[in-house]
Amino acid sequence: MEILKYPSPNFGSRREDTKIQFIILHYTAMDKQSSLDRLCSPDYEVSCHYLIDSGGTCYQLVDDNKRAWHAGKSFWRGLRDINSRSLGIELVNSGNEAYPKAQMESLMVLLRDLLAIHKISPQNVLGHSDIAPSRKTDPGKWFDWRLLSENGLAILPKVSLPIDTDKQSFLLDAQRAGFEPEATFEQILQAFRSRCRTNFEGAFDGYDCALMKKFADIFDVDELSNPQ
Repeated sequence: MEILKYPSPNFGSRREDTKIQFIILHYTAMDKQSSLDRLCSPDYEVSCHYLIDSGGTCYQLVDDNKRAWHAGKSFWRGLRDINSRSLGIELVNSGNEAYPKAQMESLMVLLRDLLAIHKISPQNVLGHSDIAPSRKTDPGKWFDWRLLSENGLAILPKVSLPIDTDKQSFLLDAQRAGFEPEATFEQILQAFRSRCRTNFEGAFDGYDCALMKKFADIFDVDELSNPQ
């Protein structure tokens, strides 16, 4: 896949004690040109490593070895400087529409390459809402996590039966998975459902609990279990 260079001045150096462990997915909430302008403007101090437009064209704004400014205040499995440990991919999308097939196909090609190059586990492909549930919703309920999971590029837990509906157990499993302990129950539930139960708007139930337990079980054996 051809990747077009579109350099942004908004980057810095990664912390010396870090390596690239995560890929964080975002939507831009703007059209392509507005997104590129914002991500390349020194006035806004935001950026990402890659941007993929709705037609599937991929742009590289920041080199992989540099620290782009995409995650902001975030947390995952005890880690807070996610920018130093991640690559950020922006998808041109309003947040209220389906992601086009061409865009998702380009994303999968890019993810395959980045996972291989940087030896990143598919379970460390995360949404902005996973690492910042108190303030972010992207890539949102329209994003097809199932497609990535079926292609070995991300994790989407599956369960066949509910378990006991228990808010405290749900929150404990959320922390075990990696979610920010300071986030509220409502914030975590919304972020988690946007990934795992996109069309469900009913009351908190045993399927939420079963899915979160399965999600936590997947991450519990991760080498990142010990906070850095």
